[in-house]
Amino acid sequence: MASDFVNEYALLLIKQYFSKPNARAETELVAGLFESPYNVMRDFPDALDVDLAIGDALDKVGKIVGVPRVVPLVLAKIAFGFDENPKSRGFADKFNSAVVSAPFFDKFTPPYTDQQLNDYDYRLIIKAKIAVNNTSAFIASDERISIQEVIQQAFNGQAYVIDKKNMKLWLYISPLIDLDRLRLLVTLKLLPKPQGVRYDYIIQAAPGQTFGFADNDNAVGFGDSFNPAGSVGVFASKVIL
Repeated sequence: MASDFVNEYALLLIKQYFSKPNARAETELVAGLFESPYNVMRDFPDALDVDLAIGDALDKVGKIVGVPRVVPLVLAKIAFGFDENPKSRGFADKFNSAVVSAPFFDKFTPPYTDQQLNDYDYRLIIKAKIAVNNTSAFIASDERISIQEVIQQAFNGQAYVIDKKNMKLWLYISPLIDLDRLRLLVTLKLLPKPQGVRYDYIIQAAPGQTFGFADNDNAVGFGDSFNPAGSVGVFASKVIL
């Protein structure tokens, strides 16, 4: 049975050949030769759509954009440590095989390992790279996507950048940001900046929770011993990757 593609071409036969079986057969034969390439071209936009592509197709999109799926030395290794460190494991339990231990940290081996991104994370990185490739050289811009907008997108609205007016930028991120994710963006050079400008500091600071001065609307001041219910700012911390 002829496909819809072949039938559409058969219907284009002019009147004097429309009812001729040989003419129809030849038309269907020729149309059938082009059906497979047509289907490939028809599905091509969706196959390379960054929002729809998966697996090998997404790898091809990443290669075009210029970001790898396997990023070297960005994922912190799991080592023996204490409960407050999410990248640590405690002692094993010989009575419970479900309790997982980890080796002691070795200062002679790299503290990070390679990270292979799943489709979801890889898609986010590809979008960040596209944004960086198209960003303007300004913190705020009405004509093109700005540096601030790219930073907001890359960190899901949990970061902002400040221009120190001395060829240096300061990046403020929420303490909720995973440092492995931050290290990934830094390694792949996905923090947008003008030519010749660099990120001088990356600082963990939560708006409305971090100590600061009155000229900063997002800062919180000292506590008040006469008002225990008042807000008390916590000090920001510099991120060392």
